[in-house]
Amino acid sequence: MFNRYKNPEEKRAIVREFIKNNPNCTHKDIKKATKIKLERIYSNMKEAFKNAGVSLTKNLTKRNRKEQIRDVIKFIKENPGCTVTDVYNKTGVTVQRVFGSILRAYELAGVEYPKREIKDGIRNPIVVKRCRDFEKETIKRLQRIGRVIPKFRLIDGKVIDAVLKINKKMYVVEIKDFRSRNNITMSQIKQVLNYMGSLNCKNGVIICPEESLPKRKNGRNIYIDNFSIKIMSVEDLGGIG
Repeated sequence: MFNRYKNPEEKRAIVREFIKNNPNCTHKDIKKATKIKLERIYSNMKEAFKNAGVSLTKNLTKRNRKEQIRDVIKFIKENPGCTVTDVYNKTGVTVQRVFGSILRAYELAGVEYPKREIKDGIRNPIVVKRCRDFEKETIKRLQRIGRVIPKFRLIDGKVIDAVLKINKKMYVVEIKDFRSRNNITMSQIKQVLNYMGSLNCKNGVIICPEESLPKRKNGRNIYIDNFSIKIMSVEDLGGIG
């Protein structure tokens, strides 16, 4: 009966009428009863129900895990620098429950997690001091082998931990005071690659404590196109050149 309707507006009218008469219907119900593929005339079920003037059922307003992840990733990409609270207020998704942490959410979005000012009570002051001491000691060691520019700011405002120059060779340097294995993720590598691209620099270095180095030694040298990134401990810096 319904196959003779080819005009999109006629199809929408049929779907609207069906929804009004069957307010608890599903996507499958609509297709089975009308022979109309909903996705060809509406972007989703919510739009169809709204067009029909029918309140959404609880099942339709409830997003599945995949949809929640999609919404958060989209929000982070459009709002880099957003916090857990920002994400919840705008998307209604609890980041810790769905992703485990805001860092993981940023990583999946392919966006660098911003370095924030550390305020009292947010992080263990012992850990804060350790991180700062590690960075200072690393900079001192780098200064023994070449010219170092700490906190190098790019045109877009992003700050690189340091730029190292040895003779005519330049390195983008990121210092990560991680204290367990497998902390160097693709997110950190992409971060360094972005910095290298901004400076047209072919060499990058990620420096972390000895215990945080990748287990496999061949995993400490990364080559992507014409870019080279070394993952090194402070003790290995003598062989950086």
